[in-house]
Amino acid sequence: MKILKYFFLLIVLLSVGSSVFIATQKSDYKTVKSKIINSPKSSVFNYINEYKNWGNWYVWENDTTQIYLKYSNKSYGVGSSYYWAGNSGEVKSITIFEKKNESIIQKTDFNGAISETTWKFKDTIGGTKVTCISKGEMPFMFKIKAFLNGGIENVIGSKLEKSLLNLDRSLDYELNTFSIKPNGIVIKKSSFYLFQTINCKILKLNYNLNIIIPNLITFSEKNNLKVKGKPFVIYNSYDVKKGITNVSVCLTIKNRIFTSSGSDISCKESEAFSAFKTTLIGDYSHRELAWEKATNYLIKDKQIQNKSIPIIEIFTKSLSEVKRPSKWETTIYIPIQSNFIKRANTVKSVDDTLEAPQITP
Repeated sequence: MKILKYFFLLIVLLSVGSSVFIATQKSDYKTVKSKIINSPKSSVFNYINEYKNWGNWYVWENDTTQIYLKYSNKSYGVGSSYYWAGNSGEVKSITIFEKKNESIIQKTDFNGAISETTWKFKDTIGGTKVTCISKGEMPFMFKIKAFLNGGIENVIGSKLEKSLLNLDRSLDYELNTFSIKPNGIVIKKSSFYLFQTINCKILKLNYNLNIIIPNLITFSEKNNLKVKGKPFVIYNSYDVKKGITNVSVCLTIKNRIFTSSGSDISCKESEAFSAFKTTLIGDYSHRELAWEKATNYLIKDKQIQNKSIPIIEIFTKSLSEVKRPSKWETTIYIPIQSNFIKRANTVKSVDDTLEAPQITP
């Protein structure tokens, strides 16, 4: 009996000693993990900044089938949040800061333990270097979990490493899953549209579109203009050798307006023309390949491009509507040398994306 008593006492002493040892360990922690993601910086930033994508790559628990996920109505950018519950408890994370294509900061409540996660993005050889910094304070129970699992690196660090690996795989799929579909000859009707024209490097085109399109939308809202259709781009010139393009970024409106002198935004009426329509489903980076295939379709169909009229692209489904690049939809219109009035009965369809003008007296 004495042996059992001493054995029991030893267990108690070890438990107390372990508890005291664990309790006196540092509460604050910081874990840093990095990985080069084989995707453009803007694509990586947008993908991480949308919480609805996280189920495709982020590791919360080993058994993700037991996780319950819920997103806020706003799931992208500052103020967006998500909640999940699983075997290890409940978590709520909210985005509190973002710098476009540079960094994202999130605050997370994990069973009452508050932590902060910072994502940093940097262009590098081979893609984008993504650095994840997780820091916070561990409550006593979290310290026990870390102690039993060999330290905080094994609890948080290993999940971040797996998540970054999954991110690379998921984005590789999203950016390289696309299709190009020829729709045939259509008639582009005339319309009134707001536009802003810029010269920029082709590599910077997406960046500029993400700035100008919201400005056009804001301008239309402030001036109570009725928008009719999706944003689109008119390619006034496109120099592949110099890597420079001149584009008009546009937004179709119902009625013509006159802007003040010196304004960056103007209004114009487009002319109706015949065009060969092609649809790109997938990331916008495949635009030039879509152009090439559309040109080949033209040749096969014995059509001649009308180079006096610029090519138009309409963002039928873009980043503002869906954050998964594989689901984006871009409609390309290459003008052809054809009298659209005489051919009205022979063309395959009449395109109504750009509506006919309706002038209010």
